[in-house]
Amino acid sequence: MHNHIVIKGLNQNNLKNISLSIPKNKIVVFTGVSGSGKSSIVFDTIAAESQSQMNETYPAFVRGRLPKHERPKVDRIENLSASVVVNQSRLGGNARSTVGTITDLYTSLRVLYSRIGKPYVGTASYFSLQERQRKW
Repeated sequence: MHNHIVIKGLNQNNLKNISLSIPKNKIVVFTGVSGSGKSSIVFDTIAAESQSQMNETYPAFVRGRLPKHERPKVDRIENLSASVVVNQSRLGGNARSTVGTITDLYTSLRVLYSRIGKPYVGTASYFSLQERQRKW
């Protein structure tokens, strides 16, 4: 059962003693009428617990400066790994925005690629005006 996230005894908001099993490595969609508990399961339980587990990996100095979130009201969550949560709010930005700029990942990605990349654009002659004119 390691290929499922197992939630037992969920008592979040209007959900009372709910247990469920969610497949891992799949795209899972929660649908239902308003007030049925979709956000309570996804945001208040899975995302909150995943964030709490992630925060526990940071040094005490960093943890002391992170925002404090309430732990979910659940008896047990098993096999939960880091989660990517897509918020329900509308994205900002404009026509020139990219996923990186809207999510503020752009700067982190630039740093990552600058550290692991091995740039090569050619020899110095590629930047010579005479060389370029000869090619054209």
